[in-house]
Amino acid sequence: MICDAVTHHPIDLLPDREADTLADWLSDHPEVTHVTRDRYSRFQEVISAHSAEIIQIHDRFHLIQNLWALHNQIIQKILPARIDLGTPLPKPDPPPGTQTKADIRQTENARKKWEQAQVLQRYYTKGYSITRLSKQFNLNPRTVKRYLEMTGPPDTSRKKRPKALDAFHKQVIEWEAAGHSIHIIYKKLQDIGYEGAYGSVKVFVAQLRKKKRAGAPWENAYHNRRDIRRMLWQNNLSDERERDIINRVLKQYPTIQPVYAFIASFRDTIARRDQTGFVELILYEQIREDPLTGHFIRRLLSDLKPTLNAITYTESNGFVEGNVNRLKTVKRMMYGRAGFELLRQRMLYRPA
Repeated sequence: MICDAVTHHPIDLLPDREADTLADWLSDHPEVTHVTRDRYSRFQEVISAHSAEIIQIHDRFHLIQNLWALHNQIIQKILPARIDLGTPLPKPDPPPGTQTKADIRQTENARKKWEQAQVLQRYYTKGYSITRLSKQFNLNPRTVKRYLEMTGPPDTSRKKRPKALDAFHKQVIEWEAAGHSIHIIYKKLQDIGYEGAYGSVKVFVAQLRKKKRAGAPWENAYHNRRDIRRMLWQNNLSDERERDIINRVLKQYPTIQPVYAFIASFRDTIARRDQTGFVELILYEQIREDPLTGHFIRRLLSDLKPTLNAITYTESNGFVEGNVNRLKTVKRMMYGRAGFELLRQRMLYRPA
């Protein structure tokens, strides 16, 4: 869909996103001087080939949306679903030479997957669709999509299996503090749906009592990964509680620290329209070569000028996105009963 920057009304609806379709439309409209768009590579190629005079502007909404996708992927990759901020720092990786044959095989498989993912990502940046990549490399489309979202080799560390007692920790802590015996706690847990072993309850209560005797904090501060993701994204440092949680998360998972700083600085430079600071930030992140942000930075540098224009100019895709719901509703109403030309006429129609 194409909208007018002054009236914000749709002025045309193209039948597809193919290069020839957009090139023909631009040839019929030589008056176009500014274009706001998302980061779809084919749009960049066609507009640049048509005229170097057209000013291309990345849409800030899609720019921040892509940043959020990066943030979400990294959080899901590094943080467990249930975070205990009262536990010690994660154990370091074992020294070389201590891996089992299964670990070595798993590491090698992860390396091969990452190499194939990099090949798919290179083709994808050239305009290949997921369907085409799926057929060419004989992979399931869902596998191709997962490879395209990868920012580094898959995590081969063994994850802790969930236990039946994990969902009942809070109740056990409360009943132990009330003075109930392990046998009574076990019976009460069974009444509310616990199906695990008595030994698991016995071990957990023993650990609680050991912490009590040592004077250590025994009320574990569990946090949901979704909440931590929100706090790191919003970065509300004026809230003392959230600031404390952010500091503890960054200390416990130091891999996130540079990414957290990059995302916060990225949003800040966009909000302040600081073009110089934005360029310095991107170049610094490129030099740092962090595998978590490497793909995002490479895509940004491959089409950097429109991103800088997004900081300089006020135009955006807001009025285009505002017509998307209307377009989808009309399509559903017409499905199976009419073609594209009627859909186009209905979207462009303006009552007198």
